[in-house]
Amino acid sequence: MMKRSLLLPGLIMAVLIGCSAQAPERGSNGTSGRVAPNRSLFTGPNAAVQTSLSDGPGITALINNNYNEDTTSCTEYGTGKARGYYFCTGVLLRTTDNGNFNPWESSPTALQLRATSYAWIRHDMKTSSLYKGAGFILLNPADILAGAVPGLDFLRWGGTRATAVQCVYPFDAWTTRTMDRNRFGCDEEGTGLGSPELTNTYGSCDNKFGFTTTEQWNNHFRSVGQLYHRQCSWNADNAQGWRNMIASHNSFPGQVYWNEVMFYNWGPGGQAATSANEMIRRWTVAYFYDQAAAGALATAQVFQQKMAATGKRVPILRLNFTAPAANRFEFRAADQSAGAYP
Repeated sequence: MMKRSLLLPGLIMAVLIGCSAQAPERGSNGTSGRVAPNRSLFTGPNAAVQTSLSDGPGITALINNNYNEDTTSCTEYGTGKARGYYFCTGVLLRTTDNGNFNPWESSPTALQLRATSYAWIRHDMKTSSLYKGAGFILLNPADILAGAVPGLDFLRWGGTRATAVQCVYPFDAWTTRTMDRNRFGCDEEGTGLGSPELTNTYGSCDNKFGFTTTEQWNNHFRSVGQLYHRQCSWNADNAQGWRNMIASHNSFPGQVYWNEVMFYNWGPGGQAATSANEMIRRWTVAYFYDQAAAGALATAQVFQQKMAATGKRVPILRLNFTAPAANRFEFRAADQSAGAYP
């Protein structure tokens, strides 16, 4: 279940190989087109948006563009490595509580599980609510590497590479229900917390059960009584797994809730907190609130103020699940907290 715990130092290493002087590949409408260092990503009929953190409407356009993109594959420029949808399409976000901590900070629960829960939304997946009413949005790696928002940088760890994005579940998998899951929350409940070293991403659907289709996942989910904590997960870098995830999510009409993406959040030498928190802070491009959730705007404004106190100012976006997909996120000047933006 999505708690306030945060993650993710290792995602940097997952996308840095061969990319420091190059932009990534990014698929559009079912293709993977190589993007040259001249930022050709920002030209053409399927162009991404180039903007800055001080441009609220520009950030909104970038996020809405990703939300509505129909990419079916993501390939890492320079290595040719296939990546999951998190890499170049959709919107990766996390909801959290407002408390006596910064929203981007790791919690004891995340450090124990060695992973943190995020949600991933896109226009072709039926989602009408999230775990909490407010949270933050991380820009996807392809956009960061392409310079979609100049000034976002990576926190390198001496060339060390680790795979951070581990798996995706069609629905919230209650990964912290018992804190008894191997593989950074991607294995079945009851397998223990002893996670192996990060060598490959892992999904229990494909890597344990050998599933390849939506029908297999659906049958398995039905066989366990549609219990969230009994779902199997898809490997994060299995593009077919992401397609299966979307299809399964849409196959159960009564299930309109969020999915769950697990990220590794353990730093080198076991020191997660400082590096992971700083990485999340750097990669956050917006806070958001669900317009249907009571008090959510006030919570997002507090988050925005906490970020501004670190010297970084990012906009608040209004998320409306009933709005047309093209305008799912909206920037409103009146929503911004006085003095915290721009």
